[in-house]
Amino acid sequence: MKKLLLVFAVLLLASPAAAQLIIAGTYDGPLTGGVPKGVELYACDDIADLSVYAIGSANNGGGTDGPEFVFPADFVAAGTTFYVASEDVGFTAFFGFAPDYVSGAMSINGDDAIELFLVGDGTPGNETVVDVFGDINVDGTGTAWDFLDGWAKRINGSGPDGSVFDLNAWTFSGTNVFDGETSNDTAATPFPLGGFTCDPAVATENQSFGSVKSLFR
Repeated sequence: MKKLLLVFAVLLLASPAAAQLIIAGTYDGPLTGGVPKGVELYACDDIADLSVYAIGSANNGGGTDGPEFVFPADFVAAGTTFYVASEDVGFTAFFGFAPDYVSGAMSINGDDAIELFLVGDGTPGNETVVDVFGDINVDGTGTAWDFLDGWAKRINGSGPDGSVFDLNAWTFSGTNVFDGETSNDTAATPFPLGGFTCDPAVATENQSFGSVKSLFR
């Protein structure tokens, strides 16, 4: 019986729907150097140790580079929206607040894909892609998901999508909408900061996994 329950628990952990963290948006700004660049993430459930997650970019259709930035061991409360940027100066100038995390892994353009990983104990090769934006094997220039000098935002209640990008789960600003803009507040087509809500089933599945774990205490 315990072996059966253990298999069930592993399956839940590996399921994309059991992911606590979701890519909620991504942006490619107009300031010098093309900043700010990065992602908006949303916690569907309490995350006791954020270091089990990592993020990476797949530039110009070159395929995965694997986990490039492993988050620190922070606690993140359910319902939290937070930001990872390629740098902090341009992000702060454009959005009016500082990013939560900074990593060169987010030096993306609007034609680049982004992967969110569950890294577990951090053993190389054992990571699982729990969410993705874009096709890691395709240069996004001219595709339906191209957001050059603009943004993309996940539709409420969608995701996470595992390793297969779901175009229908996203809305897009169109390309070059940030050209000539100096701040998100005054932009004609501003990036919709925050506001994402996840499918309640995501948190429910995480609670179910916690219940399964309790059987082994």
